[in-house]
Amino acid sequence: MEIKRECIEGCLRGENTAQRELYDLLLPYLNALCGRYLTDTSHRQDILQETFILIFNKIEQYDEQKGEFHSWASRIAINLSLKHNRSSKAEFYTQIESETTQPEVSPVVIDQLSNEELTRFLRTMPPKYYEVFNLFIIDGFTHEEIAGILEIKVSLSRKRLARARTWLQEKPKSLNAILGDYRFSIS
Repeated sequence: MEIKRECIEGCLRGENTAQRELYDLLLPYLNALCGRYLTDTSHRQDILQETFILIFNKIEQYDEQKGEFHSWASRIAINLSLKHNRSSKAEFYTQIESETTQPEVSPVVIDQLSNEELTRFLRTMPPKYYEVFNLFIIDGFTHEEIAGILEIKVSLSRKRLARARTWLQEKPKSLNAILGDYRFSIS
C-alpha cells in the first residue's frame, strides 16, 4: 500500500481532498484489521471512526523515519480494537485440554480455507492467545512490541504464542464443526 507524501502533507494542512484520499486508501486495510482483532465485530464501524479521528488529529506525530504510514495507522486501529475488547469484557473463557495429540489435518486442508473460514477457525482460540498470535504471526510485531501494546511481560507474550501454536496443533479436527461442511477429509 503506497501512500504518497503529498497526501500526508495535504492532511497536515487539513485539506479535505487529501483526507478523503487517505481515508479511501486505508479503509479496506483497517476494516479487515479491526475485524481480526475485535471480539465483537458489530463495533467495527465505531472503532474505524475513532481510528480515523485519531489519525487525522495526530498525523503530525507520524515519523516516516520509523516506518510506513499504514503501519503507524494500523497500530492506532489495533490499540483501539484491543482497548475496546478489554473494556467490553466480552471475553469467553475456554478450557484448554491438556492431552497432546498429533495434528489430525494435513496442511493441504489449511491451504484450501478461505480467509473468512480461517479467521472463523482462529477466533475459536482462547482470546488472549488469539491476540498474540494475530499480532506476531499475522501483523509481524515483535514480542517486545506486543508486550507494550497488551501491557504484559515479554515472557508472557512468548508463552501465549507457544500456547497458540500448541492449540493449533491440537484443534484441527474441530474444523468441520466450525466450518459447517464436510468437504475436507479429516482423519
